[in-house]
Amino acid sequence: MRVKSTWHKTQVKTIEDIAGALAFNSWRITKNQLEDLINEAFVIEKDQVFNVIQEYMCYLIQCVDRLTYDILDNNKRQELIVALAKQSADYYHENKEERIGPGDHWQEFIQTYNSRTQDYSDYQFKDGEPNYLFMRYFAEKIQKAMTAADEKWIVQQMCEIQAPKAFKAINKSVQQLVSVDQIVSNEEKIDRKINKTPRSKRKSTRQDSPYRNTSSSDHIS
Repeated sequence: MRVKSTWHKTQVKTIEDIAGALAFNSWRITKNQLEDLINEAFVIEKDQVFNVIQEYMCYLIQCVDRLTYDILDNNKRQELIVALAKQSADYYHENKEERIGPGDHWQEFIQTYNSRTQDYSDYQFKDGEPNYLFMRYFAEKIQKAMTAADEKWIVQQMCEIQAPKAFKAINKSVQQLVSVDQIVSNEEKIDRKINKTPRSKRKSTRQDSPYRNTSSSDHIS
């Protein structure tokens, strides 16, 4: 699976930049996971699809929160997770409105996210990865979102294959996206632009002699 997540390390990125890329990648990961389940012959009815999508997106956001705990300071991490949840809600709303019809799908997602955040706080990461209980909780939510015909098998499929695979994909994305030299808030980026010295007024750092054209053939009249 190709993930849009590579930036030059020397770049300066805002929290919104990173949240936007992670929301996009989370949506892509979720779509690929749905295809995996369908290819494994699990039945996902039309009215169940977005329930499954909700659970995947919430799981991935929780993984991002844990992965960035030791990478970003607390304020930036909280800002990132809030922005990621809101942008994920945007993807959810737009796609559900297109496929199912009008409704307050954005708020629906946020309500589910808030509820899941509280529940996931009871579970832990171990050695940088979600432990079994973390994945088991996710699997049980997927089980409730799907048809009863697959109830017997879906938890095992999720815990052993799908949840670890989804985590691996979002982990790769996080590690690449937060590896830039500087991560700033939108306000900090705006301040930098305002206070930035224009290129024309910057002191030259060149140490070589200035170029002198000695060939008349190069002149432009």
